[in-house]
Amino acid sequence: MFVRMALFVMLAMLRPAWAESMTIYTEHFPPYQFIQEGKVVGINAELIMLVCERAEVDCELELLPWSRSFQLTRQHKLSGLISTARYKEREQQFKWVGPLVKSTSYLYRLKHRDDISLTSLSDATRYTIGIQPNDIYEAVLLKHGFEKGKNLLNVSYKNADMQLFIKGKLDLIIGSPLTLNYQIHPLGFAFDDLVPVLEFPLDVQGNYLALNAAFPEPLRERLQWTLDSLRVAGDVDSLIQKYQVAQTAMN
Repeated sequence: MFVRMALFVMLAMLRPAWAESMTIYTEHFPPYQFIQEGKVVGINAELIMLVCERAEVDCELELLPWSRSFQLTRQHKLSGLISTARYKEREQQFKWVGPLVKSTSYLYRLKHRDDISLTSLSDATRYTIGIQPNDIYEAVLLKHGFEKGKNLLNVSYKNADMQLFIKGKLDLIIGSPLTLNYQIHPLGFAFDDLVPVLEFPLDVQGNYLALNAAFPEPLRERLQWTLDSLRVAGDVDSLIQKYQVAQTAMN
């Protein structure tokens, strides 16, 4: 009995400090992550918390504005950020676990705006779009000739562009079939009120959990292995289905 207790204490002392807990920052962006009844829920929020549970890591989700979440993840070793687009310019800024769930993005117009017709993103410079500063979409738009303050309006928070779009103060909006219904429904509109006019050219590997660059590699590997296992078991598809059902109920 004494030997068993001594072994237990020794193993507890040898357990790495980084395995105790971590904070995962995110923003309001349904259905990937959002607040419901005081709790952070959503496809990727629930997926990551399931990963943490199965990997036996104590994770806390904290929902903040995107810029603040991004900054805190860069500052704190035991932290991560969802849902983060992974692309070349960001590759060395973080360590990565994923991919999580994502959907193809398009440029949309309102149904009655049949004056808008696009064959390329450069064509879209004739119209106005809103985007958060430092968003991946902003970098792409700037590369294709958009100018801040002219045809590219920076908004302070996610979905602020949708409100301006619905009021006719923006011509186009960027979104996906998976996300837009959640954004437009609270404003009294339906997804059918929107028309996709161009697939958005986005060279990314998908949505990921972006970890601080100094995050312990053995723990990152454990999280990745657990995510891969959940995908094989069908848990990822089940979460997508759960929120697609909820989306259908809105219409």
